[in-house]
Amino acid sequence: MSNYVRIYSNICFFLLCALGFEQSWDVAFSLSITPIKHFGPLLSPIYLTKPIRIYTPDLNRNLIGVENRERTIIYQWMNLMNGKIYIGSAWKGSRRLLSYWSPSVLKRNLPIYKSLSYYNHNNFILSILEDLGPTGSVSREYILSREQIYLDLLFSKFSTFKLNLSPTAGSTLGFKHTCEFKLKRSGKLNPMYKREFSS
Repeated sequence: MSNYVRIYSNICFFLLCALGFEQSWDVAFSLSITPIKHFGPLLSPIYLTKPIRIYTPDLNRNLIGVENRERTIIYQWMNLMNGKIYIGSAWKGSRRLLSYWSPSVLKRNLPIYKSLSYYNHNNFILSILEDLGPTGSVSREYILSREQIYLDLLFSKFSTFKLNLSPTAGSTLGFKHTCEFKLKRSGKLNPMYKREFSS
């Protein structure tokens, strides 16, 4: 039994005894086996620029939805446990940011979703780096050019702390597969399957 579970079960036992439930140790113990995630913050947040708005995701979820509704934004997630940073942009800010709580989105096989699932939202800080105006007021190219500025900064100065896979905004251009993936890619997964090489 971990220290957290032991401490939690002792607290539950003493609270139940104080309330007059001396025979409720089994109830206290059953409550104590729930998984407890570490709570941050362990690191001070690093921002690529002075943010416009800062949110503690578990506490400000509703506020995130309200303040970013129908806004075009550039945002940053930072993991307070290991310092990793993710940069993203959104045409509709609240829809995109609130999708990070959707279980179907968190199952996707990308580093930001894996990190959010593993460490939980309470170990992250969300900051809005730029608010580009109401949805539809700027072009997609302009949004991606603004995001690219922050990605360049992330990949040059904080390359060991990146959660973004690609150094190019809005595409997977520049993403490199691992050697292990290339070796496993055979059969129907290989684009040259049942094709002959030219001599």
